[in-house]
Amino acid sequence: MTLLLKIHVEGFTEASFASRILRPHFEEYDCSIAVIINKTSNSHGIAHRGGLSHYEQFRVNTRRLLKNKNAVVTTMIDYYGLPTDFPGMTDCGKFSTAPDRVSYLERMLDEDISGDWLSEENFIPYIQLHEFEALLFSDISVVDRVLSVGRESKYAELEEIRRMYAPEEINTSPETAPSKRLKKLYPHYSKTVEGMAIAERIGLAKMRKCCPHFNAWVTELEQVAISRREKE
Repeated sequence: MTLLLKIHVEGFTEASFASRILRPHFEEYDCSIAVIINKTSNSHGIAHRGGLSHYEQFRVNTRRLLKNKNAVVTTMIDYYGLPTDFPGMTDCGKFSTAPDRVSYLERMLDEDISGDWLSEENFIPYIQLHEFEALLFSDISVVDRVLSVGRESKYAELEEIRRMYAPEEINTSPETAPSKRLKKLYPHYSKTVEGMAIAERIGLAKMRKCCPHFNAWVTELEQVAISRREKE
């Protein structure tokens, strides 16, 4: 039986990544992929797609996706900028490292979404450390090659960042999130255009090698797909 994998994403960049990078990979595991952008509403109640300014709507949307008990639902949302009402946010500061904080938040999200009415395989929470652009730092030569066309190379600056941090460790303040660093070096940088061009050139394998938290998520999804296929 083909596994239906629903990927509930925060915005259009993550949706492009899931569709263009993850979908071809998981099709090799006989997975049917549905990418769903989170729906939010403004103060006037007008619905729009993208963003995660409040947790409750995201919770409602995610649980709605789980009504199909034969599907597996996963998330792809950024740790950077999570709303204050997100499960576990009030006490995740007790952990000294960002990976530990994110792992804790994923557990809290799992408990809040799944409760006692789902099997462990139905919902697989994932929070990106710290945001999508962290994955691009897996290969800074590709980043500079794409973003410096017709402009000054900033490879030396990227190299200095990578000397200090692994890709998923990049962020020390709201001004130094991965996307902010790229925007500072390359003011023309666009997530949905250049960001995806870079991601496609780097490839999933290199990202997995350099980003252990991301790799653990992809590996878990693979294992679920294999398990479902073996049950046929």
